[in-house]
Amino acid sequence: MMSFEAFTSFEQPLEHKQAPRINRVHIGLVQLSTDHSLEMDWAKLLGTQAGVFSSRVYYSSEMTPEALDQIASGIVEASDLIATGLPMDVMAFGCTSASIIIGEEKVADLLTQNRGDIPATNPWTAAKASFKHLNAKKIAVFSPYPTSVNYPLYQQLTDADFDVVTLGSLGIERDTDITLVAKESMFAALEQMLKDSDAELVFMSCTNLRVLDYIEEIEAKFGIPVVCSNSAMFWHAMHLTGNVAQCPGYGKLLNNQTA
Repeated sequence: MMSFEAFTSFEQPLEHKQAPRINRVHIGLVQLSTDHSLEMDWAKLLGTQAGVFSSRVYYSSEMTPEALDQIASGIVEASDLIATGLPMDVMAFGCTSASIIIGEEKVADLLTQNRGDIPATNPWTAAKASFKHLNAKKIAVFSPYPTSVNYPLYQQLTDADFDVVTLGSLGIERDTDITLVAKESMFAALEQMLKDSDAELVFMSCTNLRVLDYIEEIEAKFGIPVVCSNSAMFWHAMHLTGNVAQCPGYGKLLNNQTA
């Protein structure tokens, strides 16, 4: 074996040129330690139009306003851990209920504190933007949350001039249980909620809810657009960068070709 000094003569110095960043939208994503669904859903939506660079922030899984508010303390650090040295085009925070409780502006400020002057989104901001985009004012809300989280959700939708015509709640108390809600339970709940309803859109709330694959089936069955947290946030992240999400097969919002 040669010595280090001999190795320095053996080693061949090489030159290189640096290639530009890969030509696709770069999304920095902070998601919860308890989320089992968001990455799986976005893997189906990305294609070659975007890349996601993510980290996670600790969450106790307790569906209470106090526990959700506590998530804010870890957002900046989680954002800082995303792909050091790689510029992002937009930042995203993967929790609908925490965005409601913490506040959309505060979440955006925390996400971008050390990321420069770039836009930010979250499922709650994205959902409301998607309702306007689809010209829907009368909203049916399918919620997995308990009442203490549903009430501020209702208040904020009403304050934003939406009409919540029905709100169905599963009352689940732990985030990790939301991902286990079965398809047949969702369809049965929607049957109950939408009977004799004049809703113009159904919002299926929570990034942990496994509903993305069923959106087109629900739209066909009930005849109105369906937006879920994960579809809304991807659509909005692309929209904020001046791009149109190209995701056929996942509902009217992601099939819509208007930026």
